[in-house]
Amino acid sequence: MKFYLHAENPEPRLVRKLVQLLKNKGLLVLPTDTVYAFVTLAQNKESVTQIQRIKELPKNKALTLYCRDFSQMSTYVRSQGNQVFRFLKEILPGPYTLIFDAAKSLPHYTVTKQNSVGIRIVEHPLIAAVLNELDLPLLGSSLDMPPENMHDFESLAERYESRVDAVVHCGQIGGVYSTIIDVRTWPPTLVREGLGIHPEGVFHN
Repeated sequence: MKFYLHAENPEPRLVRKLVQLLKNKGLLVLPTDTVYAFVTLAQNKESVTQIQRIKELPKNKALTLYCRDFSQMSTYVRSQGNQVFRFLKEILPGPYTLIFDAAKSLPHYTVTKQNSVGIRIVEHPLIAAVLNELDLPLLGSSLDMPPENMHDFESLAERYESRVDAVVHCGQIGGVYSTIIDVRTWPPTLVREGLGIHPEGVFHN
């Protein structure tokens, strides 16, 4: 199933359809502020398994939790202190994935063996609309294709439509992966360069 939503003001009626699919244990392909991603709800274990199957991921490979805001994020990660919080306030929302120690509220199959989890607060109107309607975080992972190929929505939809419940177009994507930062210690560690520009002089060398 394909959906086409307005890039800046996603139609509420269509957003509610996507939310209903998620509540019915669905797996979607949604655009973010960086690339397209598989998304579901954390409690949808079958859909989580489907993501791992499509991407050939090991079961202990962490997925990313997409949170609405800092308040929602705090439910799913262990507190990191004021320094980290001030740093995050400078860069979020935006194209960053932050590695945290996971809180006990997350299902075991969504975290790594080290009990870590990636967190994103995404700057995208569709993700924001879905999260506001759900009042729950999304769990996901970028598609298993090069970011530069994700600009062709019709080809992308043809590739994944039979393996997910919906593939959604909502404006153009950045086409570059997020910047990954490990904030479990201070100073934080830059894990992967990406679309997010990081402050100079903050990270471990």
